[in-house]
Amino acid sequence: MPRLSSDVSVLGPATRVTGRVSGDGGLRVEGKLRGDIQISGDAEIAAGGNVEGNVAAASLDISGTLLGDVVASGAVAIRSGAVVRGDLRGSEISIEPGSRVSVRLATEFDLDLGSADAGHAAKRR
Repeated sequence: MPRLSSDVSVLGPATRVTGRVSGDGGLRVEGKLRGDIQISGDAEIAAGGNVEGNVAAASLDISGTLLGDVVASGAVAIRSGAVVRGDLRGSEISIEPGSRVSVRLATEFDLDLGSADAGHAAKRR
């Protein structure tokens, strides 16, 4: 997600918001938000950011904490150090080592089960 773009709103680290956030463009959360997010652009929960609510956005990049469900038309990326709990729905979901997740995934994915025949990966749909 482009940083400091004119179409991205930022909730800074000292900001505490209770209530629903919606609109056009992107959103970067560096502070604490208790409520749902519904935006047309990309969303980011920065390291130190905390969202307790559901997120609907074009894509979502999480380095902080999210306790809620996600619906993204694009990718959902969970970075190392992130804490995420909820249902995730997106065109692509990536989870980096070092993150703490308790999620249910709603996307197509390949699962490598580490079988003796490495040429066959189980297809999950």
